Amino acid sequence: MRNQELPVPQFGERIQLRNAPWSVRLGQAVSGRAALEVYVDGALVDVVVPTPMVSGTLRGACSSKGADRRWLTLAWGVFEGSQIAPPVVLFRRRRICGTVYRSGHTFSFGRRFWLSAADGRYTSVAATRSDGETEGHEIRALRSSAFPRRIGSR
Repeated sequence: MRNQELPVPQFGERIQLRNAPWSVRLGQAVSGRAALEVYVDGALVDVVVPTPMVSGTLRGACSSKGADRRWLTLAWGVFEGSQIAPPVVLFRRRRICGTVYRSGHTFSFGRRFWLSAADGRYTSVAATRSDGETEGHEIRALRSSAFPRRIGSR
């Protein structure tokens, strides 16, 4: 997935990410702020609302199997302050023979949010903003379409 391949989001329209179990939608919080809704296999797993009370650009991540039974990993977040470029996202997987790193395909979604995807199952993700600040997050693996709880970090 690349930024130019994602349709321009319309408010309330759910967009299915190509070859992936995820879809995303721009919504609106009760406060009137924009909201990013993240769905896996049609189930709502996280809602992100930019707010000054919560800092940090990286808001959630998960791994899930697509229709072709291959693992795919998605991370998502919000632009902070004057940030205009999506962060550099690095996915990490620990293995017996060592650690594997992979850069995500990162793109903006709407004016306030970003998404990053990578093929494979990963255990953690790090997002580095243009000012050099880095945040990390452990990744949950979702094995079923019945998700009992939110998977976002905040």
